[in-house]
Amino acid sequence: MGFDRFRGCAGFIDSALMLQQIFDERFARAGVPLYLWRLDQLPGVLAGNKYYKLSSNLDHAVAAGRLRVASFGGAWSNHLHALARAGQARGLKTLGLVRADASTALTPMLEDARRWGMEFIFLSRSDYRRRHDPGFLDSLSDDWPDTFWVPEGGSNALGVTGCVSLGREIARALPDRDLIVALACGTGGTLAGVAAGLGAKAQVQVCGYPMVKGGFYQSAVEEHLRSAGLCADNWAIVEDVAMGGYGTCSPELARFIVDFYRRHQVVLEPVYTGKLLYALLQQVQAGEFQGRSLLALHTGGLQGLRGYPALLADLAEVGFQGLEEGF
Repeated sequence: MGFDRFRGCAGFIDSALMLQQIFDERFARAGVPLYLWRLDQLPGVLAGNKYYKLSSNLDHAVAAGRLRVASFGGAWSNHLHALARAGQARGLKTLGLVRADASTALTPMLEDARRWGMEFIFLSRSDYRRRHDPGFLDSLSDDWPDTFWVPEGGSNALGVTGCVSLGREIARALPDRDLIVALACGTGGTLAGVAAGLGAKAQVQVCGYPMVKGGFYQSAVEEHLRSAGLCADNWAIVEDVAMGGYGTCSPELARFIVDFYRRHQVVLEPVYTGKLLYALLQQVQAGEFQGRSLLALHTGGLQGLRGYPALLADLAEVGFQGLEEGF
């Protein structure tokens, strides 16, 4: 892969950097050991689960001789942010089709992407809903030749297959015990790949926590597996954890994120991993998972905290030093 310099000599992420046990008395009282898989700790241009979803896509674009990579996302999209930076690193032009009004000011995420060379097409909500329409995509391809198109979130067969390697890396490091691997879901591609990568690992179940309302995840994950030629029956969807909708941050969630940082010096964001850990705590306090261990995936995306200035200010009050330049 074009980003192998971030891996060890054997071609795999060093699990010692990724796997962290979290000593939290709320989980300990319930007899549920808690671990984090720290994808936010990945060094280099691509961090989080975007490393696994985008690396193969960019490699394919380069091998196919494409000059540009394009994809879809919102104004605060981690996916477009990662694509812009990784494309710059690979010498590829990038194009973002953004669900936003062109007349509004760019978010810090889009400002970063523009600084890294990404061009934008701004789409209305109605046009954005056409992003899976073959006719709409054909017209875009006519307007932007020599472009490799990546779906929203990077969840195509290449992205899902990339996440299989993440599942295999986790499998090699897992303790030999009854374990739940939990992750937040946006488009479902990471869940599909991780479940397939874990394979028949004994006593391990992968649980996906949807962060978007809509109830489409079961069929979406099944389709991701089919499109990538994969099989997995070790996963399940945990419903009703969107907590008010995608991107929302309730006062209760904000307090949890600040308290989690105060306890463990681990920064969470409120779109994915913060909601995941909050949901897991609520389940544990309700008596679930007894006798099992939890491994939660921290999928990165911390740059999105800039959309929550009040939360950032509260984190600073408990010692958070802020986000690193360049992310």
